[in-house]
Amino acid sequence: MPLNRTISFSLNFKILALVILYPLVMAGQADSISPTYVVIEKITVEGDKKTKTGTILMELEFAEGEYLRSDALSETLERNRLRLMNLGIFSEASITVTGGIKKDHIVLVIKVSEGWYIFPVPILTLSDRNFNVWWKEFNHSFKRVNYGIDWSQLNLTGRADALKAIAQFGYTNRYELAYRSPGLNKDRTLGLETSLSYSRAHELPYQTIGNKLKFLKVREEWQLKQIVASVTLISRPKLFKSQAFTLEYRDNEISDTVAHVLNPDYYLNGRKRQRHFSAVYSLSFDYRDIRPYPLKGWRAVFEVRKNGLLPSDDLQLFRAFAELAKYFSFNKWLSLELVGKVRTSLPRRKPPQSNNQALGYGGNLVRGYDYYVVDGLDFGVLRTSWHLRIFEGQFQLGKYMPIKAYRKMPLKVYLAFNNDLGWANDPHYAANNPLTNRLLYGYGPGLDLVAYYDKSVRFEWTWNDLGEGGFFLRINTGL
Repeated sequence: MPLNRTISFSLNFKILALVILYPLVMAGQADSISPTYVVIEKITVEGDKKTKTGTILMELEFAEGEYLRSDALSETLERNRLRLMNLGIFSEASITVTGGIKKDHIVLVIKVSEGWYIFPVPILTLSDRNFNVWWKEFNHSFKRVNYGIDWSQLNLTGRADALKAIAQFGYTNRYELAYRSPGLNKDRTLGLETSLSYSRAHELPYQTIGNKLKFLKVREEWQLKQIVASVTLISRPKLFKSQAFTLEYRDNEISDTVAHVLNPDYYLNGRKRQRHFSAVYSLSFDYRDIRPYPLKGWRAVFEVRKNGLLPSDDLQLFRAFAELAKYFSFNKWLSLELVGKVRTSLPRRKPPQSNNQALGYGGNLVRGYDYYVVDGLDFGVLRTSWHLRIFEGQFQLGKYMPIKAYRKMPLKVYLAFNNDLGWANDPHYAANNPLTNRLLYGYGPGLDLVAYYDKSVRFEWTWNDLGEGGFFLRINTGL
């Protein structure tokens, strides 16, 4: 063998050996520097006057006798503290460490401050889709305000369950009774939600023209009556994963004027009544740090809905929905929020116009298009928000706050910059709605205030690709 070929072979062999052996050697060195662990000797809970201790312990990722990595201890405890706050029944929670009997043993002390559980909140809500529509398009008329009482009993039995009763009058009448229990069994892996409601309104948005809702209002006649009954079984076999199965019944009735004169397509073929059963299955993964205003982690939701379980049901429609949200925390001040949503519908034939809603309803919104709705069988939304924390502090409200648990008000203030993209596909009703079947874009800065962990107010200045801009207010009370 020539000398140069021998040298080349030897060199290639050494390189190959280095490539194979180097990771093994480094892995062996890494194993030799194994992390240290501590044993949870005991967990004590303080301040749970009404809440069952088991309800708190079942929310934790660890239990007595288990091991925790020493170098990740503070991060683990903070993550679990936030899990307790996400129950929505505490105004404060802390987890501290004390020494155990042995050197590598620790005792965890959980202290909670239970919030106010009875919320007889007066109802003062708007009949419109959002605050901005009510303020601009209806000249902030108080004639369009609903009033009444929203009575909530949180932590009813000490197991983070809730009972809610609503009696609403004014522009829209609504009566509702609902109960939610996240822990039916001992391990709190099964939950139940059930509700029954009846509502009626003198005004009905009967059609979409120019991507604006057209309303019919007759004081002497109810334009819409609705009965909704539902029961949901929730399975949460793991802390961050949950499944839900819902059975629902709806009975909707509109006036003769809408069904026979203004819009025979509202329920199709001039029908004035729509009755149907529905089944909904959803699967969610939730790894967010703070659910009301997340800064890091991620969340995924997948849902399928079948409207019309019986051949005689008036609505036959299948829908699939998916949402993925990712939150990046770069440091203590800067974070990025990415949220994507998609939905599709089957069959592709013409649906009732009342069941053709897409963008502009609920949380499916392209910011900057608050005054519009974009209907369709399918839609997609991508929302991007940068958050820069500019203030964090705590205010002592003292005697100005009659509820003792809320006299300390934590407050965080963020600067935000938002960019949204959205699209809706409407193959049947697009002729009079130019925003359908085109890309929508909105952007602008904002100022977000987060108080008491779960209550937020967002002040946003947003422009859209039509050249329109304005100020928008978004309020989330956390109830």
